[in-house]
Amino acid sequence: MRRWFWLEGAFLAFLAALLLLIEGPAAAADASKLTDYFPPPESKGGWRSLLPETGAPDAVQKAKIKETAGVDWDKLATAWEYNAAADGATGLLVIRKGQVVGEWYKDCKRETPFNIYSSSKAYTSVAFGLLLDDSDKGQLPGGKKLTLDTKVCNKEWLPESLPLSDERKADITVRELLNMLSGIGSEPVPMDAPFETSLGKTEKSPFAKLKGDPGKTFNYSNAGVAHLVLVFLRAAGKDLHPFMKERVFDPIGMEKIEWQQIGGKDGKIGPFSQGFSGVMTNARQHARFCYLALHKGDWNGKQVVPAGYYDFAWAGTKVKPEYGAQWWVFPRHKEAPKDMVQTAGARNNHGYVVPSMDLVFVRTGDGQKYEKAFEQELVKKILAAVSP
Repeated sequence: MRRWFWLEGAFLAFLAALLLLIEGPAAAADASKLTDYFPPPESKGGWRSLLPETGAPDAVQKAKIKETAGVDWDKLATAWEYNAAADGATGLLVIRKGQVVGEWYKDCKRETPFNIYSSSKAYTSVAFGLLLDDSDKGQLPGGKKLTLDTKVCNKEWLPESLPLSDERKADITVRELLNMLSGIGSEPVPMDAPFETSLGKTEKSPFAKLKGDPGKTFNYSNAGVAHLVLVFLRAAGKDLHPFMKERVFDPIGMEKIEWQQIGGKDGKIGPFSQGFSGVMTNARQHARFCYLALHKGDWNGKQVVPAGYYDFAWAGTKVKPEYGAQWWVFPRHKEAPKDMVQTAGARNNHGYVVPSMDLVFVRTGDGQKYEKAFEQELVKKILAAVSP
């Protein structure tokens, strides 16, 4: 494990050990108990499934789902019925112990891509996990050096930010941008000059002045992620999408995935991957991304993403315990196992990872109207169908 991850991971390992002493073995996941299975690309068969080709499983098949995967299919179906009653096209996919145990679609097909909105942030985060590990190995172009504690609003990393519109921006680090602690505000980023506006360089930009000192205040900031997009480009020498395609998407069989581009009009900065949104994919593809996370970056024996990255990315901060590095973590869903983490996107485009249950589930959709606490109720219904 590389040094920067080890420093983060060692402290988290201590906390995990302490948690075990306090709450017992069930409080932490045992990675050795995860199913040693990885699906081939969809073009070569895709996910294995306990479901029939069409229709609902019969009694014998339901019994096999229960015996093999520990899932009550009838209870899981009630979760789908609840989901299907919501507005818009939608898909729901549940994978337990490497087996598809629930898969439904309404007004769309298995292959239909959806914008997963802010779930895209987890993709940007993983890209930085790889980038920082490359830096630690001395593999960045031109011998550049980037760490979590590198300050970025300067000539080396973000010359576009100069002169600074707020002198406090000089102290913003990679870590603070990933943890949403940069002090940059949470206002919407306009698609006209998105990067310039995020940097506080357009007239009346809401991001010209920070909302708080770096490291002190949490703001769910798309503009902060726009900063990360530009830092990534300067460090890696390429945009997020081609980098992730080579390093993650292709190795784990994500064959159909696009990333919307923003900026670049009328001489503006860009076009580059949106970073804070814009990943276009489907439930089966996003489930691969989540399944990679379930296995701490391992894919069929190859360490695609450093395992230590997830220890860092899934650790909340003192300022915002339920948010890690572009991942939401416990206690976002208080009734869920403590190790559940998720990608979270607008219109309830979410991906969930529960290592202690060997469980991944994904909800996609384009609906705009949902009842209050829709997501919490859906998660509760799905977890109720799964044996501990």
